[in-house]
Amino acid sequence: METNLLKKLCDADAIASNEQEVRDIISENIVGKVSYDGIGSMIVNHKGEGPKLMFCSHMDEVGFMVRHISDIGMLHVIPIGSAKDSAKSFQKVTVTKEDGNKIKGLMNCSFDKNHKVKDIYVDIGLNSREEVVDLGINIGDMVTFNSKSEMINKNVLMAKALDDRVGCYILKEIDRRLKEINHENDIYLCFTSSEEVGTRGGKCCSDKINPDVIFAVDVACAPDLIRDYTNQRQISKGCMIIHYDKTMIPNKKLLTWVKNVATENNIKFQCDMFGGGGTDAAKAHLSNGGKLSIVLGIPLRYCHGSYSMTDLRDVEEVINLILNIIKSFTKEKYNNISNFRNMKVK
Repeated sequence: METNLLKKLCDADAIASNEQEVRDIISENIVGKVSYDGIGSMIVNHKGEGPKLMFCSHMDEVGFMVRHISDIGMLHVIPIGSAKDSAKSFQKVTVTKEDGNKIKGLMNCSFDKNHKVKDIYVDIGLNSREEVVDLGINIGDMVTFNSKSEMINKNVLMAKALDDRVGCYILKEIDRRLKEINHENDIYLCFTSSEEVGTRGGKCCSDKINPDVIFAVDVACAPDLIRDYTNQRQISKGCMIIHYDKTMIPNKKLLTWVKNVATENNIKFQCDMFGGGGTDAAKAHLSNGGKLSIVLGIPLRYCHGSYSMTDLRDVEEVINLILNIIKSFTKEKYNNISNFRNMKVK
């Protein structure tokens, strides 16, 4: 697969409600018809006469925001999303000013008596508040990890913000490849805002679209040192079909049907469950009386840090699964899956 677009997406800086850099990249060479929800999520529609299928991936990454500029020129920041504590000390970061210009700095933190992170700050090499203000840095400016994407072997990409720029890449590929398949469905590809601070964009998109089925395309972090049956999110072992998380459990018939589509098309997958956390499906599936919903995942190592790793073969598996889902889904299939009087898959 072509990696330049995925690298470009990962290298962009975009925390919740500050996703313009990613929107600009996604907008390049888009095929479908574009609209937006009220908080900045980008919706790409490929019109069809069949069921409305909504696929969503979020544009925002975990990061930080300037909350205070100290007298000695330090930028004290708050987390936007759940960055790992281990990634809050001695990290090279980028401060994006209101005019879009960027300043480099070093992020560090202090700890309380229990060695919990107490205060996070960024040193940009200045000595006073006045110098920082004169440089044009303001309260509320975005701070992100300054990590450059690179292939560390022929299959594995190491980059920041793979959560969920890899999902955005997948939906961009679906937008490009939809012309290669025959289907009857009304497809909505949603690049959502503000997932990392409460799965907000998925809810707004679902309210706006009123889809029949929602597919969240997101990531999950593989335990670093575990390679046994307790880890169903191992990189290079295929995509993940999520059976449970604490915010959404998929309809059993929909889950079975998606697994059958994967099996019939020789797509490698892992049957994963989230012990914690959720995705855009969490709130999106509760809109307008409730929606059929499922999560398709890409395994990562070291999620919510300054770097993560993904295997590009897993990414291709997700793309192939989505294309086959779209190709196979029909009005009759929707009626069967949404029929709660008969729980057998037909």
